[in-house]
Amino acid sequence: WLLPVIAAIHVSEEYRAFPGWATQTLGIPYSRRKFVAENIVMWVILIAGILLTLYAPGRVGLAIVLATAAGFFLNMLFHVYFTVKKGVYSPGTLTSCLLFVPTSIYIYYLAGRDGFLSVPIVIVSVLLGLGMLPVVIAVVHNAVDSGMTASALIRKIVLMGVLPFIVISVAMAVFGRETVNKVMMYATPLIVVPLVLKTLKKMKEKKKSNMTS
Repeated sequence: WLLPVIAAIHVSEEYRAFPGWATQTLGIPYSRRKFVAENIVMWVILIAGILLTLYAPGRVGLAIVLATAAGFFLNMLFHVYFTVKKGVYSPGTLTSCLLFVPTSIYIYYLAGRDGFLSVPIVIVSVLLGLGMLPVVIAVVHNAVDSGMTASALIRKIVLMGVLPFIVISVAMAVFGRETVNKVMMYATPLIVVPLVLKTLKKMKEKKKSNMTS
């Protein structure tokens, strides 16, 4: 539960200035509505991972929680990189350096100490951590740009967060926890990697289009 707490602290630092900074520095249209929506989605995914870890013990929830820890560390690298490269402070750099780095290391340390870390777990969690945010940003931004109403966006957020939890829980009950864990562990990279590549390509094309216009 430390993860959602520090995520909230980080978002509170970003809230006022990050949308404007991203629009100006990264050259992408980044409204506060998009910022709020994407962080809600990430919160839902994180809470789902924690609930899976607590109530359906296994590697699925653990992979999501570790992916969040990895994503936090990568987020710190993002803030530091653009602060140094652009010479303009990226809102969120302070909290990501002070909170994300030690917390990410601590979460992986606890998983290793308790015997939960393995090579597949580390690989999947890092891939998820690398891919989750770009995919969520792309989905949310497309939804907002398409004129989706707030209520429809909330329904989509709940559907994205709650439905996978229900499906995984039912699958575990029917096929067994170990079988579902194995399928999730090895199928996730096959799903995430193409999604990340496709999302990055779309974001690059969108940025070029905005620069041209």
